[in-house]
Amino acid sequence: MTYQDILNSVAARSVSTYQAYLEAKIATLSNNDDFSADKTEQHRAEYERLEKKLIALLATIKKNNTLNEEAPDNYEENFIA
Repeated sequence: MTYQDILNSVAARSVSTYQAYLEAKIATLSNNDDFSADKTEQHRAEYERLEKKLIALLATIKKNNTLNEEAPDNYEENFIA
């Protein structure tokens, strides 16, 4: 797996998480309960975490010029964890 593949994967996870956040945010309009608010906050926090990881990964790849190079085994799992 190349660093570009990892970028694409993290970007896709970010998009999915942000969509879940927006859907949860919309759901809170009709379900004014603590569960919906907690779910919304969890999605928001996860999206922000992934966004920071994505920015850090972009900076590292740009600095080292490694976009098309192979990443070490389990790099994505270790980096995102």
